[in-house]
Amino acid sequence: MGSRIALIGLAGFLVPGFAAAQLDQRTDKKQCQADLEQLLLNKRLTAKVTFPASAKGIDLDLDGGWDQKHTSGLIKSSGGGIDIDQPATVTQVKIKDNLLEIQLNGGGFGTFMDAMTTSRYQQQQRSTQAKASGGSRINLRFNKPITCFDLANAATMMAFLEPLVQADSLKAIAAQQAVPPEWAEAAAQRRVEVGMDKATVFAIFAEPKQKQVDLASEPPSEKWQYELPDLKMLVITFKDGKVSKVDKF
Repeated sequence: MGSRIALIGLAGFLVPGFAAAQLDQRTDKKQCQADLEQLLLNKRLTAKVTFPASAKGIDLDLDGGWDQKHTSGLIKSSGGGIDIDQPATVTQVKIKDNLLEIQLNGGGFGTFMDAMTTSRYQQQQRSTQAKASGGSRINLRFNKPITCFDLANAATMMAFLEPLVQADSLKAIAAQQAVPPEWAEAAAQRRVEVGMDKATVFAIFAEPKQKQVDLASEPPSEKWQYELPDLKMLVITFKDGKVSKVDKF
Protein backbone atom coordinates (compact mmCIF):
# COMPACT_ATOMS: atom_id res chain seq x y z
CA MET A 1 0.00 0.00 0.00
CA GLY A 2 2.83 2.38 0.94
CA SER A 3 4.53 1.74 -2.43
CA ARG A 4 1.28 2.41 -4.26
CA ILE A 5 0.79 5.73 -2.46
CA ALA A 6 4.37 6.69 -3.23
CA LEU A 7 3.87 5.95 -6.94
CA ILE A 8 0.66 7.99 -7.06
CA GLY A 9 2.43 10.88 -5.38
CA LEU A 10 5.32 10.63 -7.81
CA ALA A 11 2.91 10.59 -10.78
CA GLY A 12 1.17 13.68 -9.42
CA PHE A 13 4.54 15.40 -9.22
CA LEU A 14 5.61 14.43 -12.73
CA VAL A 15 2.41 15.12 -14.67
CA PRO A 16 2.61 18.94 -14.43
CA GLY A 17 6.11 18.76 -15.87
CA PHE A 18 4.75 17.06 -18.96
CA ALA A 19 1.65 19.26 -19.20
CA ALA A 20 3.54 22.11 -20.85
CA ALA A 21 6.64 21.65 -22.96
CA GLN A 22 9.49 24.11 -22.55
CA LEU A 23 12.12 25.66 -24.73
CA ASP A 24 15.03 23.27 -25.19
CA GLN A 25 17.20 23.68 -22.09
CA ARG A 26 20.33 23.70 -24.26
CA THR A 27 19.17 26.99 -25.77
CA ASP A 28 21.03 30.16 -24.87
CA LYS A 29 18.09 32.23 -23.62
CA LYS A 30 19.82 35.60 -24.12
CA GLN A 31 20.77 34.76 -27.69
CA CYS A 32 17.30 33.37 -28.30
CA GLN A 33 15.74 36.60 -27.01
CA ALA A 34 18.01 38.65 -29.29
CA ASP A 35 17.20 36.48 -32.33
CA LEU A 36 13.47 36.75 -31.73
CA GLU A 37 13.64 40.52 -31.27
CA GLN A 38 15.51 40.83 -34.55
CA LEU A 39 12.91 38.68 -36.28
CA LEU A 40 9.73 40.17 -34.83
CA LEU A 41 10.19 43.60 -33.29
CA ASN A 42 8.51 46.44 -35.22
CA LYS A 43 7.08 43.99 -37.78
CA ARG A 44 3.52 44.68 -38.91
CA LEU A 45 1.05 41.80 -38.69
CA THR A 46 -2.55 41.82 -39.87
CA ALA A 47 -5.20 40.42 -37.53
CA LYS A 48 -7.31 37.56 -38.87
CA VAL A 49 -9.44 37.48 -35.69
CA THR A 50 -10.58 40.06 -33.14
CA PHE A 51 -8.12 40.34 -30.23
CA PRO A 52 -9.17 41.28 -26.68
CA ALA A 53 -7.88 44.56 -25.20
CA SER A 54 -6.28 42.60 -22.40
CA ALA A 55 -2.79 41.57 -21.38
CA LYS A 56 -4.16 38.04 -21.31
CA GLY A 57 -4.33 38.19 -25.11
CA ILE A 58 -4.88 34.93 -26.98
CA ASP A 59 -3.19 31.66 -26.08
CA LEU A 60 -2.07 29.83 -29.22
CA ASP A 61 -0.34 26.47 -29.23
CA LEU A 62 2.22 25.29 -31.78
CA ASP A 63 -0.39 23.13 -33.52
CA GLY A 64 -2.62 26.16 -34.20
CA GLY A 65 -5.17 25.54 -31.46
CA TRP A 66 -6.75 28.41 -29.49
CA ASP A 67 -9.82 28.82 -27.28
CA GLN A 68 -12.31 30.93 -29.25
CA LYS A 69 -14.94 30.80 -26.50
CA HIS A 70 -12.52 32.07 -23.87
CA THR A 71 -11.35 34.83 -26.23
CA SER A 72 -14.94 35.93 -26.86
CA GLY A 73 -15.42 36.19 -23.11
CA LEU A 74 -12.34 38.39 -22.78
CA ILE A 75 -13.58 40.66 -25.57
CA LYS A 76 -16.95 41.06 -23.84
CA SER A 77 -15.30 41.98 -20.54
CA SER A 78 -12.37 44.12 -21.74
CA GLY A 79 -13.39 45.26 -25.23
CA GLY A 80 -11.69 44.67 -28.56
CA GLY A 81 -8.01 45.60 -28.78
CA ILE A 82 -7.34 44.80 -32.44
CA ASP A 83 -10.02 44.25 -35.07
CA ILE A 84 -10.06 41.78 -37.96
CA ASP A 85 -7.99 43.05 -40.91
CA GLN A 86 -6.41 45.74 -38.73
CA PRO A 87 -2.59 45.99 -38.91
CA ALA A 88 -0.73 45.67 -35.62
CA THR A 89 2.93 46.31 -34.81
CA VAL A 90 4.98 43.96 -32.63
CA THR A 91 6.07 46.24 -29.78
CA GLN A 92 7.66 43.70 -27.46
CA VAL A 93 8.79 40.07 -27.46
CA LYS A 94 9.44 38.01 -24.34
CA ILE A 95 10.78 34.46 -24.31
CA LYS A 96 9.74 32.40 -21.28
CA ASP A 97 10.12 28.75 -20.29
CA ASN A 98 6.83 27.57 -21.77
CA LEU A 99 5.74 30.36 -24.11
CA LEU A 100 6.73 33.18 -26.42
CA GLU A 101 4.86 36.39 -25.58
CA ILE A 102 4.32 38.66 -28.59
CA GLN A 103 2.90 42.07 -27.65
CA LEU A 104 0.92 43.93 -30.33
CA ASN A 105 0.31 47.69 -30.32
CA GLY A 106 1.39 47.94 -26.68
CA GLY A 107 0.36 44.50 -25.41
CA GLY A 108 -3.11 45.17 -24.00
CA PHE A 109 -4.06 46.37 -20.53
CA GLY A 110 -1.82 44.74 -17.94
CA THR A 111 -2.29 44.43 -14.21
CA PHE A 112 -1.26 48.03 -13.51
CA MET A 113 -3.49 49.47 -16.23
CA ASP A 114 -6.38 47.28 -15.18
CA ALA A 115 -6.09 48.65 -11.66
CA MET A 116 -6.08 52.22 -12.96
CA THR A 117 -9.01 51.68 -15.33
CA THR A 118 -12.30 52.90 -13.86
CA SER A 119 -15.43 50.78 -13.88
CA ARG A 120 -17.16 53.66 -15.66
CA TYR A 121 -14.68 53.38 -18.54
CA GLN A 122 -15.16 49.60 -18.70
CA GLN A 123 -18.94 50.02 -18.74
CA GLN A 124 -18.66 52.56 -21.55
CA GLN A 125 -16.53 50.17 -23.61
CA ARG A 126 -19.03 47.36 -23.12
CA SER A 127 -22.11 49.53 -23.80
CA THR A 128 -20.71 51.16 -26.96
CA GLN A 129 -18.72 48.11 -28.08
CA ALA A 130 -15.90 50.56 -28.84
CA LYS A 131 -12.39 49.33 -29.48
CA ALA A 132 -10.23 49.97 -26.42
CA SER A 133 -6.72 51.32 -26.90
CA GLY A 134 -3.63 49.46 -25.80
CA GLY A 135 -3.49 46.56 -28.26
CA SER A 136 -3.30 42.91 -27.25
CA ARG A 137 -0.88 40.01 -27.42
CA ILE A 138 -0.25 36.47 -28.64
CA ASN A 139 0.97 33.90 -26.14
CA LEU A 140 2.54 31.19 -28.30
CA ARG A 141 2.52 28.27 -25.87
CA PHE A 142 4.96 25.39 -26.28
CA ASN A 143 2.70 22.35 -26.13
CA LYS A 144 5.51 20.23 -27.59
CA PRO A 145 9.33 20.41 -27.57
CA ILE A 146 10.65 23.48 -29.38
CA THR A 147 14.05 25.08 -29.98
CA CYS A 148 15.05 28.67 -30.57
CA PHE A 149 16.21 27.67 -34.05
CA ASP A 150 12.59 26.76 -34.83
CA LEU A 151 11.21 29.97 -33.35
CA ALA A 152 13.71 32.20 -35.15
CA ASN A 153 12.93 30.62 -38.51
CA ALA A 154 10.67 33.11 -40.30
CA ALA A 155 8.80 30.51 -42.37
CA THR A 156 8.14 28.38 -39.28
CA MET A 157 7.02 31.41 -37.28
CA MET A 158 4.63 32.44 -40.06
CA ALA A 159 3.09 28.95 -39.92
CA PHE A 160 2.76 29.11 -36.12
CA LEU A 161 1.01 32.50 -36.19
CA GLU A 162 -1.14 31.80 -39.29
CA PRO A 163 -4.38 30.99 -37.37
CA LEU A 164 -4.41 34.48 -35.78
CA VAL A 165 -2.45 36.87 -38.02
CA GLN A 166 -1.16 37.31 -41.52
CA ALA A 167 2.61 37.82 -41.29
CA ASP A 168 3.56 39.00 -44.79
CA SER A 169 6.26 41.19 -43.23
CA LEU A 170 8.22 38.00 -42.55
CA LYS A 171 8.16 36.74 -46.15
CA ALA A 172 11.34 38.52 -47.23
CA ILE A 173 13.18 37.26 -44.13
CA ALA A 174 11.95 33.72 -44.78
CA ALA A 175 13.26 33.94 -48.34
CA GLN A 176 16.63 35.21 -47.12
CA GLN A 177 16.91 32.42 -44.58
CA ALA A 178 16.15 29.86 -47.31
CA VAL A 179 18.90 31.05 -49.70
CA PRO A 180 20.98 27.99 -50.75
CA PRO A 181 24.59 28.05 -49.44
CA GLU A 182 26.01 28.29 -52.98
CA TRP A 183 24.24 31.65 -53.46
CA ALA A 184 24.76 33.05 -49.96
CA GLU A 185 27.73 35.26 -50.86
CA ALA A 186 26.08 36.66 -54.01
CA ALA A 187 22.85 37.31 -52.12
CA ALA A 188 24.72 39.14 -49.36
CA GLN A 189 26.20 41.40 -52.05
CA ARG A 190 22.75 41.83 -53.70
CA ARG A 191 24.11 40.29 -56.89
CA VAL A 192 21.91 38.21 -59.22
CA GLU A 193 23.65 35.46 -61.15
CA VAL A 194 22.63 33.06 -63.92
CA GLY A 195 21.28 29.83 -62.42
CA MET A 196 19.60 31.37 -59.37
CA ASP A 197 16.01 30.35 -58.67
CA LYS A 198 13.12 32.77 -58.16
CA ALA A 199 13.11 32.39 -54.37
CA THR A 200 16.74 33.51 -54.19
CA VAL A 201 16.10 36.54 -56.43
CA PHE A 202 13.09 37.41 -54.26
CA ALA A 203 15.31 37.16 -51.18
CA ILE A 204 17.68 39.72 -52.72
CA PHE A 205 15.25 42.26 -54.23
CA ALA A 206 11.80 41.24 -52.91
CA GLU A 207 8.77 41.68 -55.21
CA PRO A 208 9.55 43.16 -58.65
CA LYS A 209 7.82 46.29 -59.89
CA GLN A 210 6.62 44.40 -62.92
CA LYS A 211 6.41 40.80 -64.17
CA GLN A 212 6.00 39.67 -67.77
CA VAL A 213 5.46 36.11 -69.02
CA ASP A 214 6.22 35.14 -72.60
CA LEU A 215 4.34 31.93 -73.39
CA ALA A 216 5.41 32.04 -77.04
CA SER A 217 9.05 31.29 -76.24
CA GLU A 218 10.25 27.72 -75.81
CA PRO A 219 10.50 27.10 -72.96
CA PRO A 220 8.23 29.93 -71.71
CA SER A 221 10.19 32.76 -70.13
CA GLU A 222 9.41 35.27 -67.42
CA LYS A 223 10.93 38.69 -66.83
CA TRP A 224 11.11 40.54 -63.51
CA GLN A 225 11.74 44.28 -63.64
CA TYR A 226 13.24 46.35 -60.82
CA GLU A 227 14.04 50.04 -60.47
CA LEU A 228 17.51 50.57 -58.95
CA PRO A 229 18.53 53.50 -56.71
CA ASP A 230 20.80 54.89 -59.47
CA LEU A 231 17.69 55.30 -61.68
CA LYS A 232 18.72 52.34 -63.77
CA MET A 233 16.49 49.39 -64.60
CA LEU A 234 17.28 45.77 -63.77
CA VAL A 235 15.55 43.11 -65.88
CA ILE A 236 15.95 39.47 -64.88
CA THR A 237 14.87 36.73 -67.29
CA PHE A 238 13.89 33.27 -66.02
CA LYS A 239 13.59 30.04 -67.98
CA ASP A 240 12.50 26.84 -66.30
CA GLY A 241 12.43 28.76 -63.03
CA LYS A 242 16.12 29.72 -63.19
CA VAL A 243 17.82 33.00 -64.08
CA SER A 244 18.94 32.81 -67.71
CA LYS A 245 19.85 36.46 -68.28
CA VAL A 246 20.48 39.66 -66.30
CA ASP A 247 20.21 43.06 -68.04
CA LYS A 248 20.78 46.53 -66.58
CA PHE A 249 19.67 49.59 -68.53
